[in-house]
Amino acid sequence: MKLLKRMAVLSLVVLALGGCTKSSISTDAPVSGSEEVDPAKMETDDDETLPRDQNFLVEDETVETTMYDWEQAQSECDGLFNDTSAFPQSVKMEFTYDESALNIGLTWTVKNDTTNDDAMEYAVTMVKQFNDIIAAQSMDLENSSTDSFGTLWNQFSLDVKVVTEGGKALVDKSYKAGDKIDLKSTESVAEGPEDVADDSPKKLDETKASK
Repeated sequence: MKLLKRMAVLSLVVLALGGCTKSSISTDAPVSGSEEVDPAKMETDDDETLPRDQNFLVEDETVETTMYDWEQAQSECDGLFNDTSAFPQSVKMEFTYDESALNIGLTWTVKNDTTNDDAMEYAVTMVKQFNDIIAAQSMDLENSSTDSFGTLWNQFSLDVKVVTEGGKALVDKSYKAGDKIDLKSTESVAEGPEDVADDSPKKLDETKASK
């Protein structure tokens, strides 16, 4: 009887050991028909670079560029043309630009009692000085002079206006790029060209020199 009990106990131990072995095998061994995954490969797949049009995390690197610094030009115009000590009839000067159409619009609003002659003076000054403000940003542009409005207007078409606060247009002209600008200062027309002193060395009279 004792022998039978011992055999029964041994059988239970063997069965118990067999169950533990099976559980260990099923947990640690790879499943049949599946491949072991390489962790390094998983990392590579996660870091795979997507095409630019599919990668929404890439920031748009396009930087808008302009021909000139128009904000700087606006700042200089505000300081120059809105100075009532220099231009007592001035109310406000504004400009617009369109680089795609290559057009610039200059508008100077003046007091209602501004004369036509004064308005023309302001128009001439505005066109020349605006050219010089932009020319300071480019080596390819020339400044204005007594007989030139500068070379910015060979590149851009121009709309120039001098209007009163009440909306009356005293000067309203448009020019295509490269056109001759026929704005004329009344003072320069009345006075004519200034005499230029001749500083060139003069030749001695040969007869006097021989004496």
